[in-house]
Amino acid sequence: MPFQYHDGLREEYQTAGFIVLRDLIPAALLTDLRSETDRAREIARREHGEQAQRLQPIYRYPELNPQPFRDFLNLPELQKVVENVLSPEHKQSNIMGVLLEPAEEAWATNWHRDWAHHVQNLSPERFETVKRNLRMFNQLNGALYEDGSLWAVPYSHNRPDTPEELTAFPQNPPSSPAITPEMTSTERERVCLRYARSMPGAVQLLLGAGDVAFYRACMWHIGAYIPYRRRATLHDGFYCQEDLDWQKEMKMFQENYT
Repeated sequence: MPFQYHDGLREEYQTAGFIVLRDLIPAALLTDLRSETDRAREIARREHGEQAQRLQPIYRYPELNPQPFRDFLNLPELQKVVENVLSPEHKQSNIMGVLLEPAEEAWATNWHRDWAHHVQNLSPERFETVKRNLRMFNQLNGALYEDGSLWAVPYSHNRPDTPEELTAFPQNPPSSPAITPEMTSTERERVCLRYARSMPGAVQLLLGAGDVAFYRACMWHIGAYIPYRRRATLHDGFYCQEDLDWQKEMKMFQENYT
């Protein structure tokens, strides 16, 4: 049955830090989006090499038709989720990307919380305060093919790091998977999988084609990518004024340290 909004989603999202909207993208739109992201894959590899795993923002490229992406953002049930789970003040962005499988080698990001592990000299106390604002740091992944790339730690979005998490990943930024050039493709894949599983409480968010996951980017999460599994996942967010003010503040903060 196609996805339909229900009131329990708001509490689920605020409690766990993520929700999955099953079968949200209609088949006809899914077909159009796959066609455009096939072109996006070609552009990404042409411009950034065979290991490219992202093209963003897609609106920058005249070879791509922006209409299917806008149609996705305007889906009525998606709009209901945004207005009722986030707020009517959360608006579309112009930074949608598409996340892709690497052509040759398995790879994974490090375990991280957005902003906390990306902004040099940002105090933990400042981040702890702002991440508790549930209006902020909300993003989505829309899977056009089956996708198990996203791993996350439920309930970590509005609490401090646990002792177990700090023991596993004591550095800031956290260490990356221990991949070496000598490894075979299979060895790289296994290292990335073990790394993903090494975070206490981690779960793999399994998305079917047409599913959309909303999650708070301030929760612990990673992306782990496998070349033999085709991927085209829309990556975007709906943002409110607090988000925009924070982004402006962080830009100025970083400029003061460079």
